Amino acid sequence: MHRLLLLLVLLPAARGETPDEARRRHEQVAERRGHTCLIVHRGSSEFAHENTLEAYRATFALGGDGNEFDLRVTKDGVLVILHDDMLDRLLDGYGDVGNYTWAELQTFRFRDPGRFGDQCRIPTVEEVFDLHRRHAGLMYLDIKVQGIDRAVCDLLTKMDLWNHVIACNNETGGVILKDPRYKPLRFKGQLYQDHGEVFPEAIAAVLKKPGEAVMVDDPRGTALALGRKLGKVSTEPVAPRPVPKRVGAPRPVERDLIAILDNADDWDRVADTPADRLDSGKRIRERARAAEDLLVIGAKSKESLAALEERVRKRSLHKDWMYHGFDGAMALRSLILLKAPNAVEVARFALWRDDPKLVPVIDPRWKNPRSWTDFRVKMVIFPALEKCPGPATEKLCRDYLALTDAQARELGPPQFEQAGRALLAVSPTTDTALELMKHRLQEVRGRAILDCLQHANEPWAQAALEKGAPHALAYRAP
Repeated sequence: MHRLLLLLVLLPAARGETPDEARRRHEQVAERRGHTCLIVHRGSSEFAHENTLEAYRATFALGGDGNEFDLRVTKDGVLVILHDDMLDRLLDGYGDVGNYTWAELQTFRFRDPGRFGDQCRIPTVEEVFDLHRRHAGLMYLDIKVQGIDRAVCDLLTKMDLWNHVIACNNETGGVILKDPRYKPLRFKGQLYQDHGEVFPEAIAAVLKKPGEAVMVDDPRGTALALGRKLGKVSTEPVAPRPVPKRVGAPRPVERDLIAILDNADDWDRVADTPADRLDSGKRIRERARAAEDLLVIGAKSKESLAALEERVRKRSLHKDWMYHGFDGAMALRSLILLKAPNAVEVARFALWRDDPKLVPVIDPRWKNPRSWTDFRVKMVIFPALEKCPGPATEKLCRDYLALTDAQARELGPPQFEQAGRALLAVSPTTDTALELMKHRLQEVRGRAILDCLQHANEPWAQAALEKGAPHALAYRAP
């Protein structure tokens, strides 16, 4: 260890650092590597939006050693952080990061930005590296696209951060994996997929396993188990910026949007040639945008709601998952958020649908049930239902939560955690929280505990934690 520190001291200081500051940073990094490393998946997303500077900063306040994050590149070569290979789940934009320049990408806003509002934004890799340099934080690089490994490698060298890197994915790590400066650590395991991170028994079990690191979504329980203290999480943005102005077309006209949605005679014709697929995808996106624009202008006329429902029931077929059913997904999201009288009924239809018409567009590489092909439509349902309270929403969530694993898999990718989260969002009561804390699946129980911690200053959540998960009271951040 002393030899390693000596070598690191001889390296040139990173930008903005004196040699003494660089030496102290490397000593801190070596110290982190010398004990069980607590790495947070996409940052501490209970406190800020995933994969943002604020989420990564929260990790260090809560006793974590570093973060896992997802690297992509814009059309003009700027390295950025975003998990998805589609923008529309998180942002009000369509397509892939690589379809846009950095300037264009900054104009898209997050659908659910959380507590940082307009300051919630996609960060550059350089910003994230700089944050970890300032905190002597460890880094797990999940490079999502081919061909950027050399640029990442050069940035690590330029910023003197090689010893911060404890892991990099094998598929796209490229030259990073072969560099002698890359010193990966072994992981004992992970606790984030089923929220074992909030249960002392699961934490204790993983800490007993061989290895040097643990991956979690929320660091609090594991940090306390490791004897660390929880600090106060800042509510100020890491790097405040002027919010880019949105420049676009004039406010759309409702009847024009309805016309675009209704112009869908091709919805069940599957394009085969590359040119036809591209053209079909363009029309699908136009209908998806029209559906979103109806939400933007608050169109609740009988004609608008009927057009949206028609697009859900007749979502477009396409062999490319980026387009298949996309107009139906955006139409269903708008229908729910507009609180259409039959929105929950249509959501139930879409969630339970297993359509024989899917056969021509099923990707033979995957061995999932037929209904999974409609995942784009199915996956918007529960996040939208969180904002659509009422008995029908509660019943839909409870009906889904009552399914067996096998039954859920026949409907699509399992969404038990999302259903539990939606139920508690529309019924924030002690009884609902305790109901979820008794669910057969740990991911549902854990999600309920985390959601109660989010509202721990409210009597219903405090009471639920006291009755259902008293150990989690210690996880409340100062």
